Amino acid sequence: MKLTITLKSIQYAFLLSGLTAFISCQKTSELDIPSYISIDSIGLTVTGDQGTASNKIVDAWVYTDNDLEGAFELPAKFPVLKSGASQITIMPGIKLNGMSETRVAYPFFNPITVPATLTHEVETKINTKFTTYKANTVFAWIENFEDPNFSLDPTSISDISFTRIGDPALLSLYPGEGNSFAARAFIQSDTLLFECESHDDFIFPAHSSDLESSVFLELNYKTNCPITVGLVVYGAQTVQKPVIVINPSKVWNKIYINFTPTVLSNTTATKYKVYLKAQKEADGPDAEILIDNIKLLHF
Repeated sequence: MKLTITLKSIQYAFLLSGLTAFISCQKTSELDIPSYISIDSIGLTVTGDQGTASNKIVDAWVYTDNDLEGAFELPAKFPVLKSGASQITIMPGIKLNGMSETRVAYPFFNPITVPATLTHEVETKINTKFTTYKANTVFAWIENFEDPNFSLDPTSISDISFTRIGDPALLSLYPGEGNSFAARAFIQSDTLLFECESHDDFIFPAHSSDLESSVFLELNYKTNCPITVGLVVYGAQTVQKPVIVINPSKVWNKIYINFTPTVLSNTTATKYKVYLKAQKEADGPDAEILIDNIKLLHF
């Protein structure tokens, strides 16, 4: 069978392909015109029994109509390929274990929802919003050192104890809150060991998912030497399980320490305590450790 190609058929084919390309270009270009969302910052609102509102919310995990747009460092401005009425959901994000490389949405913070109408090439501005702790969050331990009988004890091998201080120059002060005290350990010799643990022990219930089993320690700190933080695991044997070594910080910092993997891997444990340990670095200056605003959270 012979294939016959005429000039008319060629002209028709060019016309059809050109029209298709024009329509396709129009459709694609409109879909590719972004709307923009900007988010200023995220704060935290607490009730009287939830400790301080001190936080280090650094990221926003953003969904539009349940579609993940991404995780953005605050303040943020980013494009979305949508327009029209939309429900913007923001999950407050933290640095897991204080590491910039591991960013997660903090499981204990409520999402923030913002209804908006997105418009191509127009910026939708979201000013500072505030999250809260989820209603099922268990505050197993809160220590702000406002009570002289604070809940950290030196261990039997420790040469140093925490002391409660009220020097304004040394305190971790969060705006609008009247925190008057913090805890301080001072180590002047390389041979001295500092080690303390929570006065109370804790039981973390098992849940059906890793997320529901989340266990975190929030801690404000300022230190010129490394601090090891971990869990004392009680069971057939009592052992210390280090979780993280906190690096020195010349200014007050906040860290969210993830105890979840340690708890999930110790299925026969009967209870836990939190411990902190440090020594003066060899040939380094006298070690000074300041901590405040401890919170141990789980579901």
